[in-house]
Amino acid sequence: MDITQFFTECRDTLDKHYDKRERIIKLSRDITAQSKKYVFALHRATKQRKPNYGEALDKQKEIIQLFKNLAPDVQGVNYYRYSRSFSGGFEEFIEAVAFYHYLTTGTLIKKQEIDALFQDEQGNQWIHVQDSDYILGLGDFTGELMRYAIQIVTSGEYDEALKICRFLREMKADFELLAGQLLPAVRKKLGALNGSLNKVEKACYTFQIRGSEYPKHMYEAIIRDHQARYDAERDVEADD
Repeated sequence: MDITQFFTECRDTLDKHYDKRERIIKLSRDITAQSKKYVFALHRATKQRKPNYGEALDKQKEIIQLFKNLAPDVQGVNYYRYSRSFSGGFEEFIEAVAFYHYLTTGTLIKKQEIDALFQDEQGNQWIHVQDSDYILGLGDFTGELMRYAIQIVTSGEYDEALKICRFLREMKADFELLAGQLLPAVRKKLGALNGSLNKVEKACYTFQIRGSEYPKHMYEAIIRDHQARYDAERDVEADD
């Protein structure tokens, strides 16, 4: 093989690598964008008298199809070679699915239930889900749970908000163990989880303690102020 042919083959190999990487990154961005829309659809549904999650489930189907488009490029060693290019999409999707699961069951989604979304009719896994993506996705899910808790406190559903508060405390305890032993990246999520828990606790405090100090219309104004500030934060995150 002469030197020209050698460098030509190297160029072709690199071109294929960069083309595949760009394709994976684009699909991951699409998955991330659709997952955010999935979450927003869930929040809209919770404001209905009888929540209808049809729009959200349609988004889930669209996202699963995007993952199917991604799967051929990340088989075998390519999964780990390109994992940093698409793990963010997995985290966003798991965040959305975990939120839907909580709204419909009141429980935390299990890793096996996430895996089942990526299996064919014969039970074969057509794309792998890393444990780290599952855990980090749950960390993001706590932020959506906080926003939901603030929303229902606004409508006077204090008992349900208190249930979410206890749920977040349990998750915090589990994340503290993981942050110190297994996943350093969990420490960043733990900070956000602490912030979410603090906001829910303050909202419950406002309802339980300060609510009795004000006329009903003034109390509702206080809670609406909480809601407006948290909605503003969500809009900023969506723009990012």
